[in-house]
Amino acid sequence: MPNNPRAGGISRRIEGDERVELQEALRTLTVPEGMGMIVRTAGVGKQAEELQWDLSYLVQLWHAIDNATQSQAAPFLVYQESNIIIRALRDYLRKDIGEILVDSPVVYQTGYDFMRMVMPHELKRFKLYQDKVPLFTRYQIESQIESAFRHEVRLPSGGALVIDPTEALISIDVNSARANKGSDIEETAFNTNLEAAEEIARQLRLRDLGGLVVIDFIDMGPSKHQREVENRLREHLKVDRARVQIGRISRFGLLEMSRQRLRPSLGDAHAEVCPRCSGLGHVRSVESLGLAVLRLLEEEASKEKVSQLVAQLPVAVATFILNEKRVQIEALERRHMTKMLLIPNPHMETPHYNIEKVKEGNDKASASHQLMVSPETETPQALKPKPTAEQPAVTGVSPTSPAPTPEQIKQKKATPSLLSRLITLLTGKNTTEEAGDMDNQQEEAIHTTADVEEQVADKVITPHSDKAHKPR
Repeated sequence: MPNNPRAGGISRRIEGDERVELQEALRTLTVPEGMGMIVRTAGVGKQAEELQWDLSYLVQLWHAIDNATQSQAAPFLVYQESNIIIRALRDYLRKDIGEILVDSPVVYQTGYDFMRMVMPHELKRFKLYQDKVPLFTRYQIESQIESAFRHEVRLPSGGALVIDPTEALISIDVNSARANKGSDIEETAFNTNLEAAEEIARQLRLRDLGGLVVIDFIDMGPSKHQREVENRLREHLKVDRARVQIGRISRFGLLEMSRQRLRPSLGDAHAEVCPRCSGLGHVRSVESLGLAVLRLLEEEASKEKVSQLVAQLPVAVATFILNEKRVQIEALERRHMTKMLLIPNPHMETPHYNIEKVKEGNDKASASHQLMVSPETETPQALKPKPTAEQPAVTGVSPTSPAPTPEQIKQKKATPSLLSRLITLLTGKNTTEEAGDMDNQQEEAIHTTADVEEQVADKVITPHSDKAHKPR
């Protein structure tokens, strides 16, 4: 935290011994004056040397950003986050990942250069995939990507999750569907909820869903089962980088939780709102829309100085009105002395329509089929010229040296310090040897004490010993 020495600390998600180890490591770091530090969950298990290297690189990057802000007038792009390859390696590479396969030589070189400087001890897990079978086909990745865009996610036992993002919250409904994993209804509900808890944690990360999440689990009787489902969800959310807060299952079977919004969700980034239903998910039926158009026609016809109404309607709606509601249309024309033109437009679909008013003296002389409105042709998004991306002022900031490997850290700890070397020169003894001698002396003292205790025990006469009952 530049210019804020009081800020900093350790992520609240880090607890117990891991937090204590990080606190001890932070005390040994050299922090520039006027700065603070925040250690996130990725710092768990890191040695002080690794944290110091990361801090030095961040300070180097901050100085480059600070200098760039003074080089030109605002507004301009100062710094841009790393590309998706570097971000994925930095944020998602964990110890439980066996290997990372890349099928593009260019991407491989980018990742290799990054790992060589930042995490050289992990390079053995980074490999270039050169098989003829496509990478996504070999590991069935495409089917998993498709599942992230589906409204319903199937569970192994036959149950299903129904995920509905809304403006206020994200609702997840757990359905038993064809689930039969259990001897009775209660056990089936419990097992399905356990599977759902695991899959929900995975889908939240896969879809990058953030904000308030409400989960409707299948009703369970025993509170013990509810606690187990809650714990299963917490356990599988531990690997999530986002900050998560989980509530308890209520008496209605609802669990409320919140997840930090790290970036736009998968749906926001790769989906568009349906142009027909405007994202509602359903449209009005032909009969309902036809009756609504009839009421609007009567409302417009009752206004003053209207001699003609031209209604552009979907073909199905126009057919319904001209046949089933022909009598009502004729009655409207007689009652309001207004001509009604209903034009079936094949370019329209329910629930879209358009009603145009024609005032007295401006009657349209064209034939009705010539009044059909055609949609404006739009240039496909892929063919539109893309705006030139602004280049950041700060680029190419690389660490001055590679990150220390675990082997280097061990060697550094094994190397005697300056004080140890001085003691060796003055006394002629190595400090490690002295420590070994002290350990040997302590062991000899312990053995000596044990022998003395045994001898004393032999000489002590207790009321239950053999010597206590010998005749004097």
